[in-house]
Amino acid sequence: MTPDVENSNGQLFEDVWQKAISKVDTLTEDADDRRFLKSLVMGGTVAAESAISHCQSIAGYWGEGNPDQATELSQLFSLLMLSQIYRWVKEQPPADMTAMVPQEVSATRIIYVFGGEPEQAMDDFIHFDQQFAYDLAKHPHMIHVSSLLLAKTSEICGHKSIDWSKVKFPVVEMTHLIKGAIIDGTPIRGKQDIDNMLESVNTGVRAMMSYYSGT
Repeated sequence: MTPDVENSNGQLFEDVWQKAISKVDTLTEDADDRRFLKSLVMGGTVAAESAISHCQSIAGYWGEGNPDQATELSQLFSLLMLSQIYRWVKEQPPADMTAMVPQEVSATRIIYVFGGEPEQAMDDFIHFDQQFAYDLAKHPHMIHVSSLLLAKTSEICGHKSIDWSKVKFPVVEMTHLIKGAIIDGTPIRGKQDIDNMLESVNTGVRAMMSYYSGT
């Protein structure tokens, strides 16, 4: 991407960030709760911007982008950040934790913050949470969830690549999708883009953790 496009993308995602954290402030007055939600938004916006900057197939569909696409992508990746946090808490609960807000409740709040379509956004959250958990257990390289994220990201950018109604989650083998689900497999074929998508998610996780620990 050219410096002008990168600057434009940076401004788009900065605007998404500012609007989302303003919504967080109207959602709760609890300082810890605000920090938790804002850290998810930070991780999501960073991961989304990284994905459209570093995944070549996505960059082609993104073009100059627009606020609606940037918002929907940030929501998608913020929900993925939420999956990661709940997984950590389940694996090693904090000593002082006596109860935990159900995962779906937290997801609903993130969807509200971004103004997403509730039913579709919740479906995406549940599906990618299932895939994330499956890949962690069965495929540590995370190739399936990365490929499916590439497909979803390309769709948000205007290029539909999978008929999601024909996908059963979690996807056990990507080859199974060939039977009727693939519309255009171009976005999910490149190994470099698969690796870059995973790194974008990891970049978002680092940003999330940094924000949470630094505020």
